[in-house]
Amino acid sequence: MFAFLSMGTELRRFGKGTLPKIALVVLMFIPLIYGALYLWAFWAPDKELSHLPVALVNTDTGATRDGEEFSAGDDLVDKLIDGNDLGWVETSAADAATGVIDGDYYFSVTIPADFSTDAISAGTDTPTAAEVQVDYNDSNSFLASTLGKQAMVQLRDAVSVNIGDQTVSAMLVAVNEAGDGIRSAADGAGTLADGLTTAETGTGTLVDGLGDLSAGAVELDDGAAQVADGSSTLATGLGTLSTGAATLSDSSVKLADGATAVADGSQKVSDGFAKAATGAATLSDSSDQLAAGATSIATGAGQLATGTTTLSDGLKNLEAAIAAAPAGTPASAFLPSVTKLAGGADTLNTQTQGAATQISAYATSSGQFAAGLGQLSDALTGGAPGAAQVASGASDVAAGAGALSAGAGKLATGAATAATGSATLADGADSLAAGTGTLVDGSTKLVDGGTELQSGTVQLADGGHTLADALASGAAAAPDDSDAQIATKASVIANPVDLKQTWENASDSFGEGFAPFFLALATFVGALITWLILRALPTRALASAASGLRATMTGFLPAMAIGLSQVVIMVLVLVYGIGLTPAHWLGMSVFIYLTTLAFLALQQMFIILLGTAAGRVVSLVLLMLQLSSSGGTYPVETTPEFFQILHPWMPASYVVTGLRQLITGGIDSRLWLSVLVLVGILVGSIAVSAWSASRQRMWTITRLHPEMTI
Repeated sequence: MFAFLSMGTELRRFGKGTLPKIALVVLMFIPLIYGALYLWAFWAPDKELSHLPVALVNTDTGATRDGEEFSAGDDLVDKLIDGNDLGWVETSAADAATGVIDGDYYFSVTIPADFSTDAISAGTDTPTAAEVQVDYNDSNSFLASTLGKQAMVQLRDAVSVNIGDQTVSAMLVAVNEAGDGIRSAADGAGTLADGLTTAETGTGTLVDGLGDLSAGAVELDDGAAQVADGSSTLATGLGTLSTGAATLSDSSVKLADGATAVADGSQKVSDGFAKAATGAATLSDSSDQLAAGATSIATGAGQLATGTTTLSDGLKNLEAAIAAAPAGTPASAFLPSVTKLAGGADTLNTQTQGAATQISAYATSSGQFAAGLGQLSDALTGGAPGAAQVASGASDVAAGAGALSAGAGKLATGAATAATGSATLADGADSLAAGTGTLVDGSTKLVDGGTELQSGTVQLADGGHTLADALASGAAAAPDDSDAQIATKASVIANPVDLKQTWENASDSFGEGFAPFFLALATFVGALITWLILRALPTRALASAASGLRATMTGFLPAMAIGLSQVVIMVLVLVYGIGLTPAHWLGMSVFIYLTTLAFLALQQMFIILLGTAAGRVVSLVLLMLQLSSSGGTYPVETTPEFFQILHPWMPASYVVTGLRQLITGGIDSRLWLSVLVLVGILVGSIAVSAWSASRQRMWTITRLHPEMTI
């Protein structure tokens, strides 16, 4: 058989009586109490922050945006309360301040009066990050402040998103207003572009018209030069023609006189010269006709010379008018003069052609007449040597006929020259007329192009004004910030919300923040170990006639001495070894010693009242319950309701509260309440122990042989 099944096994002791069985069951559950109970208490404290009372103060006065009133503070309050992330309590600034100091609130959050104004200030000249004021008090709970700081970071991020929307909205409004100006500028630029296109088209037309005008001017210049040359040649030919015609007229007169003399002389010639006489008479008549024709030619030549002079003067006047005309004068202004000049040139050309034809025919007749006269002279000379008067007259006639022939030749040459000049003049007049037409067309195109150019210029002006106004409007709407303002706005946009955190009685470190909890644990464990060594109720005292109080104090006084040494050593090491800097180190030392005495008295009471074994087990269970419900780590509001119910009944709860105020500062009524509770535990435990000790003076079989011993 296995040893543990034998009758002599240690488990046999737990088989008799009720208390050993209970103790055995408790032993089975001790690991569970220390493991599961502690895990249960702090399973998810961050999920229970909605039970953490936090003061929320909203002093935001609101602001105006785009003509509408809005309050970012009210929006934030609604969002926080609806989110239920913390146990928000909306209250006044005075109540919040008092509540944080007194411990009614773990910390407070205040939304300042200019919160809304700062929320939309990124688009102004004075950008300022919106501020949220947070006030902590580590004497309430160090971990509550730590959790609060984490919650405030999340709050800041959430508010930053909300404020960021306000900031971006304000900036987008400014950008949109600038965009309106830019769009108007784009419209003006479009109008400007259309005007440029129209102006470009008009300029093209103007260039074409200028080209045509230039070509017409060149043709007009060439035609005018040809007219001038033809006029000069015509004038020269007409001069020669006039001289020849004058000579011809004089020779014709002489010829007529000679013919008359011949006719008179022929009457004295013999009848044999009848034929000659008849021919001479006929010749005389022809001479008269020739003289008359020569006279007509001379008259026509004079008229032709006059027309030529008039044409030359008209051309000079036209050239002077063109030269004197102001720049940009349309060529159409000279069209009537040019047309009249062209008509006169055509008429002059026609008359010149006719005169040339008549003169050519006259020259031919004159040649024939001269030949006939020569033959007549030869016949008369040969037929009548003795007729001196006839011969003399015939000689004179022959001389006049020769002169007449020479004059007729000159007249023919001059007529031919005049005809050539007239033809040149006609060609020049045609070129001048064609150039004038081209000039008129070019002027018309020039006028059309100028009109289009003017229209495009108007569009350019309108578009330019629209563009200028729109750009001015957009420039006024767009921000014009300095480098410093840009940097400030960038900082505000990147961090639209600042947390202004202040502490009442701040802990310097985690160690200082957790010190109250661990000191409470240390004093309780110190008392537990002390009663493992010392007897809670010495038997000699019970055997004497001493009272129950004296018997109790007999066991308690040595424990007090040991407890004092524990406190002195622990405080010295904490302050000078670890570096703990309590706000009230002397008060802390006294309070720790009071706590030690209270725990010694409490555990002594358990031992005296319940027995050594049961009393120590109860002390262990109480230790675990205090660890999980004293609020020394996480705020008790974040633990399950079971521990919240236990919290005000656990001695360690008051120890932690008192030590927080003595270590971090901020002494208030909670310290004095803690002192009263510990004094009450001390006095009450000693009183119960004394009462129980007085009843234990009589020894019984149960006391001599208890059901369970350690």
